Amino acid sequence: MSGSSGVDQEEKAVAGAETLPWWAARLRAERERRGWNKHEMARRLLKATGRPYPPVTSLVRQILGWEKGEHFPRDWTAAYATAFDTTEEELFRPPPDLGLAGYGGGGAGSGWEEVGATKRRDALRLGLAASVAPAAMAAVLGEAATEAMEFTRLAGASAVGAGTFDHLQAAVAAIDRSYTSEPPAEVFAVARAYRARVHELIRGPHTLKEGRELYVWAAWLSELLAWLAHDLGHPLTAEAYAIDSFEHADQAGHDELCAWAADALASIATYTDRPEHAVTAAHKGIARAPDDHPIAVRLRAKAARAHARLGHRAECEDLLRGAEELHNRLPTEPPTRFGMDTGPLAEYAVTAYPASAFIWLEDYEQAERHAERAVAVHEATPSSDPSPGHVAIARIDLGIALCHLGAPDAAAAAGVTALESSRVFESLRSRAGDLDAALTARYPETGHARDFHERYLELRRAPGVRPT
Repeated sequence: MSGSSGVDQEEKAVAGAETLPWWAARLRAERERRGWNKHEMARRLLKATGRPYPPVTSLVRQILGWEKGEHFPRDWTAAYATAFDTTEEELFRPPPDLGLAGYGGGGAGSGWEEVGATKRRDALRLGLAASVAPAAMAAVLGEAATEAMEFTRLAGASAVGAGTFDHLQAAVAAIDRSYTSEPPAEVFAVARAYRARVHELIRGPHTLKEGRELYVWAAWLSELLAWLAHDLGHPLTAEAYAIDSFEHADQAGHDELCAWAADALASIATYTDRPEHAVTAAHKGIARAPDDHPIAVRLRAKAARAHARLGHRAECEDLLRGAEELHNRLPTEPPTRFGMDTGPLAEYAVTAYPASAFIWLEDYEQAERHAERAVAVHEATPSSDPSPGHVAIARIDLGIALCHLGAPDAAAAAGVTALESSRVFESLRSRAGDLDAALTARYPETGHARDFHERYLELRRAPGVRPT
């Protein structure tokens, strides 16, 4: 028999056999050997993962697709191994040869006869393509066209339902709005649930475009969770979510969102007394922030504040000048963040952050001037500030400056006003502690100092949000 004739006969044998990928035949054979139907298989897979979803009926459809060889169960291999009481390596090891006809009962139609047919087809496609006769090559090319069509179909396969992104946008916007008005523990729970759901969607089938958008929503949710954890006084969790936000935003190529994540990292580092880390985080964000966006102003001011904590006056003042210059060049209508004006964030950055910076540089006259400007800006447009807690810290800084300038009564009064904020968060507690320490050290016997100290102790015991 000539080589060409042998190839022709082999091609006919392949064409006449039902074929499956070897792993699909094995999954079906293992399931049937145990007497499980697909619903039972789905229940055992869910039990192996501990996942509450997808629903059993949805997973049954996926099992059917896996056993038909339509797509490989990439995220379920460990669950299959657990359900079958074996290892992933053993379950998904390709068969070494074709001598497996007796597996699972053998006989016509057994899974391993299909595996053999698949291996012979692969040999024709890959090993013999260079030497086959034109007729056989035509058959191979025809099959390749069918495969290409399947590749195209699978490229659009997705478990991301219609309206998912509209729903996420509405949910994240609602969480962002709730940040300043609802108890942070409650908002954290909601945001965390959505973040977990986005993670599951990322792990499931989706298109490339959908994957990028899912990463963006994951980053926004993690950025919010970072701030909420920070406000709840848990810096480790806050930093973990901020890092996660930056990584997902970076993977998605979303520069502005990288800047927001770096902004959170800089604040967390500042309030955990790691100014070097704050400087690094702020500059990381500056490298990604658009110059015409308020976040670019905010990051420069935060870097200046961190340098001040380190005693670097020249670097601090240089960055503050840069922030002021960018602020003056911002568009008249700055971009919004989920429908909220970001302009006040830049205005706060060039007034209140310098106040904190000059306190750490022990230039209390400059600190007083900037803190008074920050309070005045807030009082002029209170309704547009997306974070009313900002002015509370500005008042605390004003109190610290006044305390060092010899006005303890005015210092305590500014501090008491600050503590009337409806939003009680960790950075406010921290700065209030600084004012309490200054008043107690310099004016321990005055009634105003004692009054503020009592208010401060109440603050330490306060929940995240007071009734308004």
